[in-house]
Amino acid sequence: MMARSIIGRLAAFGAAASLVIACGGTPKPKPKPQIKEPPKPVLVDGVPKPAHDAFKAGVAELEKTPPAYKAAVTAFEEATKAHPEYVVAWLNLAYSNERLGRYEAAVAAYRQLIEQNVTDRGVTLALGRVLLLNGEPDQAVVEFESVLRKHPDDLQARNNLAAAYLAKGDKDTSLRYVKEVLAVQPKNVPAIINLGLLYLEQNKLPLALLMFNKALGYDDKNARARNNLGLTFFKMNLVPAAVLAFQKAIELDPTIDEARLNLASIYLDYLDYDEALTQFKAVRERFPKNYRAMIGEANALYGTGDYENAAKLYEESLELKADNGEALLRVGKIYEEQLGDTKKALSFYIRYRDVAKLPPEHPLNATIQFLQQADTMETKTVGDDVPSEGGDAPAEGDAPAEGGDAPAEGDAEGGDAPAEGDAEGGDAPAEGDAPAEGGDTPAEGGDAPAEGGDAPAEGGDAPADGEKVEGDAAGDAEQADET
Repeated sequence: MMARSIIGRLAAFGAAASLVIACGGTPKPKPKPQIKEPPKPVLVDGVPKPAHDAFKAGVAELEKTPPAYKAAVTAFEEATKAHPEYVVAWLNLAYSNERLGRYEAAVAAYRQLIEQNVTDRGVTLALGRVLLLNGEPDQAVVEFESVLRKHPDDLQARNNLAAAYLAKGDKDTSLRYVKEVLAVQPKNVPAIINLGLLYLEQNKLPLALLMFNKALGYDDKNARARNNLGLTFFKMNLVPAAVLAFQKAIELDPTIDEARLNLASIYLDYLDYDEALTQFKAVRERFPKNYRAMIGEANALYGTGDYENAAKLYEESLELKADNGEALLRVGKIYEEQLGDTKKALSFYIRYRDVAKLPPEHPLNATIQFLQQADTMETKTVGDDVPSEGGDAPAEGDAPAEGGDAPAEGDAEGGDAPAEGDAEGGDAPAEGDAPAEGGDTPAEGGDAPAEGGDAPAEGGDAPADGEKVEGDAAGDAEQADET
């Protein structure tokens, strides 16, 4: 009985043990793989962190003294690639390109904002300003007028239209917009400056002087008014006063390139090559391809006797403007007279002859013939039994008649008297502070500079009271009250 009981227990245990072994030997089903969702990008105020970090880096570059615009452009480009809808990054990218004189890139950035339905008046005004700086006044007018249609009382758009029409040579329309602004705000400094520019354009120098002094009476730190005052003094043959005005403009705004170019032109005229070189180089540090600064620096290098670098810079300028006869002649002379490379000299003389369309009796034709024959004779001595090519050798004394340091038709362009805002490609908008991190449009679009950059950007509302400019024409002194 007991044995059966034990056997039964053992059987039960065995059965139980078998059950356990059977369970352990069956393969367990593999767990289903868990699909991990990719980590969500870390956002900062709704912007991916990489884009935000790049943007912050760009702002830091703009906050340097002086601002590092090239590095800022790189950072803002990275931000817009990481987040194409990053409006404030596009704004800063457009602004930084504008300050570098890369107007086409700035236009593209502003248009990108408009494609994203950012149609703020400040963006449209900024686009118009850059178009004007890029030498497209007709397109600038389109943008400014679109703002005026939406905002009929917008004085800034009217100031910009005055500048654009002045650039187009339409003085009557420019004057109309100026008067419309001054009728509402008689102390509006940009409008007063634009009126002064109209007088300057008409060679009404006492009235221009009155307007620029009046503008400085309301805003004595206005660098563009000071630059235009210098232009007026220069036209009145008051050179020392012009120099002081240009120097003051640069002191007020070190980025006012037109004042630097005007000052450098005076130094060049008075053979102060070192001072001229300082100003031309300062412009080219910001705008390496600024044509006027390039020619001016080459002239100054020539004046200091640095002929090799002068020749290189003249040649670089010819890549931008191949038909500048004065530069062609000057670099030809350098190669012939200072560097002793007659082959290079000959090539530039021939280019100058073709550009200037010299008559057969011009002395330079004799120089060209002399150098060609000298080159032919040199080739014959190197070759074996080269047949004679005929042609009389130049008689003794047929050396180039174009001697002397100055080119036949005056100094290359950098030495000309200061012109109104003649800073090609280098005009930066006045009072164009970089957009803050919060995303403000740069200087509300700024005022388009008249005559290549002389009109200042509108720095806030002008006082509502004060003298009123009256009359239908910009011709009589009594039309403008004295300050």
